[in-house]
Amino acid sequence: MNPLNHVAIIMDGNGRWGLKHKNIRNEGHKAGLDTVEKIIKESIKQKIKYLTLYAFSTENWNRPKKEIKYLFDLLENFLLNKIEDLHKQNIKLNIIGIKNFSKKLNKLLTFSEKKTSKNTTLQINLALNYGSKLEIINAIKKLWPDFNEKDYVRIIKKFKKIKRNFGNI
Repeated sequence: MNPLNHVAIIMDGNGRWGLKHKNIRNEGHKAGLDTVEKIIKESIKQKIKYLTLYAFSTENWNRPKKEIKYLFDLLENFLLNKIEDLHKQNIKLNIIGIKNFSKKLNKLLTFSEKKTSKNTTLQINLALNYGSKLEIINAIKKLWPDFNEKDYVRIIKKFKKIKRNFGNI
């Protein structure tokens, strides 16, 4: 049995969940963060070494300004309240994307990365302000030799069935 070393999650659908269950998009984002905490605990339990969370793409800047502010306030509060816990659990935080946020958030992200830089139990790659073009280029650079045309066709078929919003609501 092959060990599972890396799990990547595209955090999509939280706003729609919030509308459906609470009639408020932001409640979905808040619930999504609660789920992330559970996923982190389970990743450690399963001895997964890398967890990549695609949280905010460049396309997400098209959302309403209030929602964007809420998302970054949520992230800021999470880091302020949880970075010590993450560090004590030996979790490393790595930011993927361009740190082009408020001065306060940029500083907090940099601090969090530095504080946890030597931790080894789990590395969380948090993709913020990333673009699909950069993602594709990086993925191609890291293609593994066992990837073949059957895998490629399977991925294409699955992708064609997915309804995409491209970061919009």
